Amino acid sequence: MTTSPILIVEDEGIIARDIKNRLKGFGYAVCAPVSSAEEAIKKVEEMHPDLVLMDIRLKGKMDGIEAADEIRNRFNIPVVYLTAYADDNTLQRAKITEPFGYILKPFRGRELHTAIEIALYKHKMEQKLKQSFEKLRSIMEETIHALALTVERRDPYTAGHQQRVTQLSCAIAKQMRLSEDKIEGIHMAATIHDIGKISVPAEVLNRSGQLIKIELDMIKTHPRVAYDILKTIEFPWPVAQIVLQHHERMDGSGYPQGLSGDDILLEARILGVADVVEAMNSHRPYRPARGTDKALKEISKNKGVLYDPQVVNVCLKLFTKGGFKFE
Repeated sequence: MTTSPILIVEDEGIIARDIKNRLKGFGYAVCAPVSSAEEAIKKVEEMHPDLVLMDIRLKGKMDGIEAADEIRNRFNIPVVYLTAYADDNTLQRAKITEPFGYILKPFRGRELHTAIEIALYKHKMEQKLKQSFEKLRSIMEETIHALALTVERRDPYTAGHQQRVTQLSCAIAKQMRLSEDKIEGIHMAATIHDIGKISVPAEVLNRSGQLIKIELDMIKTHPRVAYDILKTIEFPWPVAQIVLQHHERMDGSGYPQGLSGDDILLEARILGVADVVEAMNSHRPYRPARGTDKALKEISKNKGVLYDPQVVNVCLKLFTKGGFKFE
């Protein structure tokens, strides 16, 4: 049985008392019924019941569907509708709130008992699944962090490069109002976008002076190497493809595939701009830091040619008006 009371939301006093008595007969704890959506939300906030039995047609400014939606979003408490209405419009609105049950009045005691038990069990299993998912996500993030550190230990001159690129990439994505899911994918890809450099000899990565063509060609293999490392991992986002494409350019002059325009993933176009800005802003063994101003001039000059114009505009705005600074 439940450890917290069940909340009944019903504006017909006789029906509310009948439901309350039935629930007590089944052995459930029940708090005093409420008759409006506003009261329901307030009571849920105070008591955090295990379950809400919600009538749809209620007196007041809000109906039961609106209340259920707020309860689901704010408190993650399961709702079962008890209603006399089953028209298509009501059903469609109710479905959006993801209820744990929908019982039509009049109903029998056994129907109510069964619906409550199923709703409570389903919610319990969903919570366990959520906890397992969060644990797996945490393990994945720790693994990605370990991979990122592997690159930086071999190449101390770019230590922090991936973190700073991640910082700018996510700032651009947020300013572009991308979904939280896409931003999370960009974060994951940016954190390990240079993992492929583990195949480049350390003496090449750390050598001072201008690199010769064979050394540059060697470094240019890192997106493909990264892709080969990451492609077998089942990320919830196209991480391997984003990393593979982050040196592609809008006019097709990039590498390793020579992609152009919209054939390049938006996430990769964002990562590409952030990568250029951070790289130019930082010191390398073969050249001194060029600074933020020159980096911004580079992406501005080649906006629409090498770099996505919308991404460039957002990046420029972050630095010139948004006060963005690398940590």
